[in-house]
Amino acid sequence: TQRSQACAQGWCEAPDLNQPAQAMAGLAATQPSTGVATSAEASTANAVDPRTVLLTGASGFIGSRIAAQLQARGLRVITASRSSTPACDLAQMTQSADWLPWLQHTEPGQPAPAPAASPPERHPVDLVINAVGALRDRAARPLQALHADAPIALFEACAQAGVRRVVQLSALGIAGSDTAYARTKRQADERLLAMTQAGQLDGLVLRPSVVFGHGGESSALFMALAQLPVLPLPAAARQQPIQPMAVTELAEAIVQLALGESSGLVELGGARALTMAEFIASLRAQLGQRPARQMTLPRWATQASARAGDALPISPWCSTALALMSTPNATNPDTLRTALGREPTPPQA
Repeated sequence: TQRSQACAQGWCEAPDLNQPAQAMAGLAATQPSTGVATSAEASTANAVDPRTVLLTGASGFIGSRIAAQLQARGLRVITASRSSTPACDLAQMTQSADWLPWLQHTEPGQPAPAPAASPPERHPVDLVINAVGALRDRAARPLQALHADAPIALFEACAQAGVRRVVQLSALGIAGSDTAYARTKRQADERLLAMTQAGQLDGLVLRPSVVFGHGGESSALFMALAQLPVLPLPAAARQQPIQPMAVTELAEAIVQLALGESSGLVELGGARALTMAEFIASLRAQLGQRPARQMTLPRWATQASARAGDALPISPWCSTALALMSTPNATNPDTLRTALGREPTPPQA
């Protein structure tokens, strides 16, 4: 069985379509702006860009792809994450003074020495991208610190250090949500937008829809569901629109926008809107499987399953995921198309 064009371009990857269990996810109050330059107009491959970028969350699902895109364009990337050298625990970086050493470096990932050391050559940061995100609130990594306090401290440090360009990776659908995830994300978004409005920073808040690709927890869940011959789903999965994007294309668009002149709030969505149930059905079709029998879970069963997920720290399905699923997650697809300079990979088979 031949894979579909969408599957071949990165929406799914099944080394053996006769063994679908082995299938893996593939590469795959400001008005949002669409006036962006295209990726095709970016600098030529292998050209060296003299700018230095501080990237937080660089070891994450999206952050690692952003780092690769930046490096491919020849930018100098300083990574700040739990796995960077030195390690950066954002839950502890809640004061602007914590970030100031990271805004001037001599080697990638190495905070600059104290001013008294006066190294002969420094590379001050030109651009900051915050790609940190977590779905669950944990005692060691509270969302208030990860999503709000640490990013806001970073924004304030940038203003103090004269680093004007700051990009905040947020999420579509948080505007009307009362989850801790949404509230804390909005706090950082609103602070950056306010500092931009006041002329302190040149800030850009990006809110993407659902992201799909290898290594994503939600992607793995989607692929597992796509293999079920009988698929029970919450009502919201059959009602609310999403606009899934391949993670590599999202990272490409983020870098293009970050290096461009767009500011304020920008929403990003894939080639077309469809329900989560339709997306899962598409993945199943791309794996060469016959359509599954879909069933709508009653509300009590949906809520019970989400509470059960709350008790499993590694599960992407939980009460927060249910709440976010219950709000529309779609936007104008032209922004992503313009940033890429081409049509995004469609999710359908």
